[in-house]
Amino acid sequence: MNKLFYVAILFLFAFDVKPQSADSVLTELGKVKDNVKKIQIIYKASSKKGVKKDAFNRLSLILDSVGNTFTKEKEKADLLLAKGNLKKIKGDFEGVLEYDFKALKLFDNLKDTTGQMNAHYGIGWAYYKKENLIYANKHFYSAIFYAQFLKNKKQCADGHSMIGTIFKDRKKVDSALFHQNINLNISIELKNDVMTASAYNDIGLIYKRNDQNEKALEYLIKALTIRQKINDKRGIAGANINIGNTLKGLKRNKEAMPYYNKGIELARSSGNFDFYLNGLAGRAKNLNQLGEYKTAASELINYIETKDSVASIELNKQIAELEINYQTEKKDADLKLQKEQIRAKTSENSKQKILIIASAIALILSFIAIFFIYRSFKLNKQNAIQLSHNNAVIEEKNREITDSINYAKLIQQSLLAPDEILDKNLGGKEGYFILYKPKAIVSGDFYWCAETIEGFLIASVDCTGHGVPGAFMSLIGKENLDKAAAKTNIPEAILSGLNKGVKRSLSQNTANGSKDGMDAAIIKINKKNSGTTIDYSGANRPLWIIRKNTNTVEDIKPTKQAVGGFTTDEQIFEGHKLILSKGDMIYLFTDGYADQFGSSKNKKM
Repeated sequence: MNKLFYVAILFLFAFDVKPQSADSVLTELGKVKDNVKKIQIIYKASSKKGVKKDAFNRLSLILDSVGNTFTKEKEKADLLLAKGNLKKIKGDFEGVLEYDFKALKLFDNLKDTTGQMNAHYGIGWAYYKKENLIYANKHFYSAIFYAQFLKNKKQCADGHSMIGTIFKDRKKVDSALFHQNINLNISIELKNDVMTASAYNDIGLIYKRNDQNEKALEYLIKALTIRQKINDKRGIAGANINIGNTLKGLKRNKEAMPYYNKGIELARSSGNFDFYLNGLAGRAKNLNQLGEYKTAASELINYIETKDSVASIELNKQIAELEINYQTEKKDADLKLQKEQIRAKTSENSKQKILIIASAIALILSFIAIFFIYRSFKLNKQNAIQLSHNNAVIEEKNREITDSINYAKLIQQSLLAPDEILDKNLGGKEGYFILYKPKAIVSGDFYWCAETIEGFLIASVDCTGHGVPGAFMSLIGKENLDKAAAKTNIPEAILSGLNKGVKRSLSQNTANGSKDGMDAAIIKINKKNSGTTIDYSGANRPLWIIRKNTNTVEDIKPTKQAVGGFTTDEQIFEGHKLILSKGDMIYLFTDGYADQFGSSKNKKM
């Protein structure tokens, strides 16, 4: 009986959701004669969520028909962008990339800033869906650049929201919060309740992912309040379920139940499969934590049966969509055949006339062809000379930039911990090793040391960014480490001093200050007991110890907070005192090695 009840609910889902059909778009297109406006209508329609997949073939045929009349580069670029946007309906990410890259090339030539912004955003979206996060980030940053130039604040907010989501997926909490806070500020400035609620929700989910459930709860409740004000039933359902999951994480299980119940009911009535299933699963786990094992088991069975029913209904919907596509394509093919038959008859009647005219103009065309071939030859020769000159200029500029960065590398290397001091304090070359390979000539990571009366200090630091921006941050980090070590030789106190110094250097206590920062691990090898004890403190970077004649790693956990960025001046870092034996190995490192993307799938190690 329960199973039949949930299946009935799912059929209500299937008929409750009313996405925009091809017919409604075609009706709108029938009222417009301007082909450029037709493209704009199709582009906007395909950008909306919920456009039926049966619209794809019919709208594609319209775009092909309209596009045959275009001669201007701007019109062709807009057509390609619309075709790429239409590919989103089918989830054809390769198709989106194909058309949007072609459109971007034309927009670049035309210096069409709006087109460049939209094309970069579409490319970034397709790369994100393909889980190619590095390239997705690159194009979202480009979209934001053009949006800022156009003062398009909504597109700026959307771009920062997507970049924040990418950093959240990569577990880069500080960076994710940085971009989502920009999204939130713009949304509030635009007085857009839908965007503001979404931003609060995204920030709450970032904190929840980082196990900061109290902070997460604060932002999720803000999102729920706004969504209730604007009567966003789908958003209210998701917010209630998210709050339920957060309260469950805080072990406030009884408080969580009303949120689960309301979220699940709203998800059911608004026809949202994902929220509904998520709510059922969360409520089952919450009941289990409350000790209501029988009810939890029943809820879990309902979840499984509902999920199976969803899969069955989705399969039937896909079969129905295939049938609709088949019938649509069949009608289009019949119509095309009729047109071809009419064209063939007309062609037969005028064949003789065409032959006579063709003979008369053939000689004229040959002279014209010779003229254009010669003209084309001269133009190509001039273009080749100009291209050669341009390439030479570009090569010279690249050489100057590379030489400049290489010189910066020499400066940066001179600031790293000197080999002489390391050899002196670590027992020569056989006592230690360093793996330091900057990704882009100069690096955002660096290693540092200092001699004190009580012991030898060593640090490994990972700054925000890489390449030239990261190198600038490393200079700030090195300078403030020197200042902090001049005042104290206690690692946790040095990190606190470094935190204050970085925030001061980047004006982070003001509204306009940068939110960049760094992760660091620092140890002091004590001299009093011949190096058998060390003091350690870390900001998001651990210390690893492998004891002699063992193959297990002791992972000494850091303080889960970066230096600078979103910290306060009063941030405290935890200190650890450790005893070592001869033959033990200790490791300090950044995430640079394991965080590289590679292999055929472009995944992290």
